[in-house]
Amino acid sequence: MSVDTFTSRQFNQDPSSVKRAAKNVPVKITERGVVAYMMMSIEEYLEITGKTSTICDLLGAPNTADIELSVPKFKTTSQSA
Repeated sequence: MSVDTFTSRQFNQDPSSVKRAAKNVPVKITERGVVAYMMMSIEEYLEITGKTSTICDLLGAPNTADIELSVPKFKTTSQSA
């Protein structure tokens, strides 16, 4: 897997180019020659960590406004102490 490297200054001057690069490969962002941050796509992150999307991720995803969500009512019972 290849990795692109950008300086902190390059990131500050043109964050869009760094984001575009991170769609394809992980990106190192350096400060004074030392790697300070890594940027990658969310798909890459989820693949590496093995995590799946949370309900919050899914509800906030694009094109989900028309999806109907059916949530059953939660029944509680009161207990005497």
